[in-house]
Amino acid sequence: MKSTMSKHSQLSLFCLLSLVVTSLFLLNNSGCVGSRADAQETQAPLQVSDSEQGLGERLPVLPQHEFTEEAKSVYAFLLCDQAFRNEDEAALLEATDILKDLHTPAPIWMEAGIWLLGRKSPMAVSFLETAYQTWPNDTSLLMLYAEALKEKGANTQAKQLVSDFLVKNPGTPDALLELAILEISEQHYDKALELLKSIARSERTPLVELNMGKALAGLLRFDEAIPYLLRAHQAMPDLPEALLELGRVYERTNQWEKAVKSYEDVLKTNFPSKNILLKLISLCLQQKKPEKALRYLADAPNDIPFQLIVADMFIDAKNYLQATTILEPIVQKPDAPVEVYLLLADLTWEHLHDLPRALSWLDKMPEEYRQSSNALLLRVHLLARAEEKEQAVHFAREGKKRFPDETKFWEAEARILASQKKNQQALQVMQQAVKRWPEDMSMLFLMGNILDESGDKKAAFKLMEAIIEREPNNFQALNYVGYTLAEANEQIDRAVTLLERATGLAPDRAYIVDSLAWAYYRAGRTKDALREIRRAVTLGSRIDAAIWEHYGDIAHSSGLAEEARKAYAKALELEPDNAEELRKKLSR
Repeated sequence: MKSTMSKHSQLSLFCLLSLVVTSLFLLNNSGCVGSRADAQETQAPLQVSDSEQGLGERLPVLPQHEFTEEAKSVYAFLLCDQAFRNEDEAALLEATDILKDLHTPAPIWMEAGIWLLGRKSPMAVSFLETAYQTWPNDTSLLMLYAEALKEKGANTQAKQLVSDFLVKNPGTPDALLELAILEISEQHYDKALELLKSIARSERTPLVELNMGKALAGLLRFDEAIPYLLRAHQAMPDLPEALLELGRVYERTNQWEKAVKSYEDVLKTNFPSKNILLKLISLCLQQKKPEKALRYLADAPNDIPFQLIVADMFIDAKNYLQATTILEPIVQKPDAPVEVYLLLADLTWEHLHDLPRALSWLDKMPEEYRQSSNALLLRVHLLARAEEKEQAVHFAREGKKRFPDETKFWEAEARILASQKKNQQALQVMQQAVKRWPEDMSMLFLMGNILDESGDKKAAFKLMEAIIEREPNNFQALNYVGYTLAEANEQIDRAVTLLERATGLAPDRAYIVDSLAWAYYRAGRTKDALREIRRAVTLGSRIDAAIWEHYGDIAHSSGLAEEARKAYAKALELEPDNAEELRKKLSR
């Protein structure tokens, strides 16, 4: 059987699959199958009471050679159905040989595969491998099997699977789409776009349009991406993915109102509302609209962990009064979570710079949590921020002894020593840590930063290159290498490539977007540089003086004198070390 169903059609089918399969195979005792309309009108889904389900038992192995074809189908369905009811993944896997021998219809394999994938079962891949072997020309099973491989992290195997299918079935639209989706997941946007363009216009489903929009957005061709995403949304209004991508594109192009509207429309779908509310709150805080952010919080479920996340966002945006209004009612509760004390300690320091009062919040924590690793680590950070560096190092070392398997105390000690210009001591700490956790890339990255700060930039650069080789999607290392090349005006094409990849991985980090803008500027792509630097200064409430200075340089080179003047003035307000140089730029 060769399926010509689009993936969009499959989405609807998957949701109703249990009903349809039950109706088709259990419609009547004679085994005759009527039309789908007849089945839906005549037969309700099979209902089994708890006493009849036989929970904890399995169907006996029956002599299948005595089955009629219809009976085989019923038996195969019942094997799957009982596994679903008992949530017995092992039983389903054990039944695969029987299902294969019965040549069980592809929809039953599909339903079972979707069930396993939904449970993130490690058995999904082997089950779908057998399913696809049974129906090697079914594109629906091909796509589901490829998705299972992707979920397992076997993207290369998934791409090979689909590529092999296309050799035998060239031009199959759904297979081309699946291969493009796999390429997008690896950020090979140009390859994905080429695959999608090879699908005839008459066969381009809304899902093809959606992924063309994603690929174009990944290539930073935002103006071209938007029409594709809008068409995909119009065709699939109940699915949030096109709206989510539109929101991201509008953010990247500073179209804030449209971004908010897109995310608000997502709330009208079945997408988890908390994630979208967090995004909307974040946008409001970026736009310095804390009261509007609070209104979104009021629409959220009464969920204390969610409220704590939002309070942390307000603290980070320096909206301390609003954070206080969120946290004070929570701490009054008799079962207040320990996290509220941590946040109040952080808030007290950030807002009032009152170290004793901040530490007193940690002392109010229940005894069993007072000496927890999180409380101790925050004590270290508060002492360090209050310039009590020696005490901070003391507690960091205590944390290393008491919590020897937690890397954060090693990192804290090294950072504090580096801030005291004790770079050799900091490097010794990191060398010990890297020896202990050789696969921890964050440790290697911190060691590279300390090498950089100590003046050994060549060793730092070499270490960052090694991180990229081992972990190609480490956006921090990509940013370091890309910006270093751009700043030195060397290998500019490579710098742009690395920084575009870093920005794709972390699109909301101001310092990474700034690096990309600077690389574009060095490459002579002033228009692109201006677009990205304008976006960089909107990302967060704490924009570094160097980013404002880059903004001034790029605006000045674009002939935008007034815009450059404002950017240099913003940089000067932050009292940077190179203030005199900035004043000269401003006077020019």
